[in-house]
Amino acid sequence: MAALSFQRVFESPSDAHYFFGYFNTPQVSHDGTKVLAARTDFIDRVPEPSDTATLGYFDLADPARPFVEIGQTNAFNWQQGCMLQFAGPDYNRTVLYNRFDGARFVTELVDLETGSRRVVDSPVYAVFPDGGRALTIDFARHYWCRRGYSYGNIVDPEKNRPVVEGDAIWLVDLASGASRPIISLERMLALKPISNMAGAVHYLEHMTISPDGSKFVFLHRWKPQAGGIHARLCVSDAEGVDVRILNDSGRMSHYCWADSDTLLGYGGVANPINALRKSRAVTKSLFKALLPIYHALVKDSSGVAKALTGDSYLLIDTVSGKIRPVAAPLRSDDGHPAMLRSGRIFITDTYARAKHDQKPALLAYDLEADTVHRLDELGSIPELDETPLRCDLHPRVSPSGEFVSIDTMDRGVRGTYVYRASVT
Repeated sequence: MAALSFQRVFESPSDAHYFFGYFNTPQVSHDGTKVLAARTDFIDRVPEPSDTATLGYFDLADPARPFVEIGQTNAFNWQQGCMLQFAGPDYNRTVLYNRFDGARFVTELVDLETGSRRVVDSPVYAVFPDGGRALTIDFARHYWCRRGYSYGNIVDPEKNRPVVEGDAIWLVDLASGASRPIISLERMLALKPISNMAGAVHYLEHMTISPDGSKFVFLHRWKPQAGGIHARLCVSDAEGVDVRILNDSGRMSHYCWADSDTLLGYGGVANPINALRKSRAVTKSLFKALLPIYHALVKDSSGVAKALTGDSYLLIDTVSGKIRPVAAPLRSDDGHPAMLRSGRIFITDTYARAKHDQKPALLAYDLEADTVHRLDELGSIPELDETPLRCDLHPRVSPSGEFVSIDTMDRGVRGTYVYRASVT
C-alpha cells in the first residue's frame, strides 16, 4: 500500500451536539482554517419544524477558539444536515445552507469576510464547483419518499402519491435566484421502462457533480409494490439534456467521483438475481414471500446476499459505461467512499452493527496494491444504531485534499472529527 499518513487533528467539544451531514460536501475550507458544523441540544428524535440548529465553524488553527456562529436553520435532518457547505470556486469565503422562511425552502449564502448575506428562493442539493449554480429537488415531495433525508416543514398530502406531476431535478442559478426543471420524473419513467415500475413510488435523489462541473450523476429510485427499493444510476450533462443509464442492476447506493469521467461507488452488477427483481410478476409472487429473508441477508455483514447480488465497490466509466468491480475484500461493507487527491486511495466507512458487534470504522483502500487498512475505529450510541437517528461517519475529503472529516457519536454525543491525510 502507498504510504498514508492519517492523524486526528480536531474534535468538536462535548458541550453540545455538533454535526455536518452528508458526504461529498465541503465541510473544511480549502485553506484548512475552518470546519463547518451545526449545533443542536438533542439527537434522540427526528427534527421537527419547531427545532433550530445553530450553524457556524471552528478554527482549525486554534481549536480552543469558541464556535463562531454564522446563522440558524429550522430545515435539517440527521443524514444530510441542511446542506451546509463551503461554495466554490475558492471554498473559503462563501458558506451556504438551506432553511425554511415560513412559506418555502430557500438557500442562504453568507460571505464570511464581509458578513453580508443573501437569500435564493430555492433550496440546494448539490453545488457546482464554480459556485454559481446548483441542483435541487422538491424537498416537500421528498418528505413522503425518504423522511430521514427530508425536512418536515411542509407536509403536503397532494405530494403523497406514487408519481407527482412536475417532480424533477432543478437547475438553480445562485446569482439570479432563477431555477428551472431540467430532468422530469416523467422523463425518467419513459427511459427504458421495466415492469416493476408499475404502481411504484418513484423519486430522484443523490445528485453528485463531477469535479470539472461538466456532468452529474443521480439515482432514479422506486419502491416496488412488493417491497424493497430499486435504484438506477444515471448520468447527465450539466444542463440535463443528455441523460443515460449507467447501472441498471437495481442495486446502487453510495458513490463519489474518482475523476471527472470515472465514478467510484457501491452497488450490484447485472446478473440473474438482479434481473429477476426487475419483473413485477416475479416480485409480486416469489420475491414478496422471500423479501424479509432477502433484506435480512443484505444487511448481514457476512456478505451472503452481497455475493448473490454481486454487490461490491465499482469503478464506472461515465463515458463508455464500462463497470469494473474493485476492492474485493470490502465486498460485504457498503460504505460512503471519498477519493483522496492521489486518485489511488479511497476512504470509506462501515456501519455500526449490533448483531455482529461491528463498530463504525474508517478504512482506506489502495486500488493499485489491492489492500485495505483500518484507519480508526469509533464508538457509537447502541440504542441509536441502525435507526433513522444513527450517525454514519460520512467521510469527506476537503477541497485541498489535505483533510478528511467525519460525523461520529464516538464520545456519547454527536460530534465532528477532522483528520490530516497525506499520501506518499
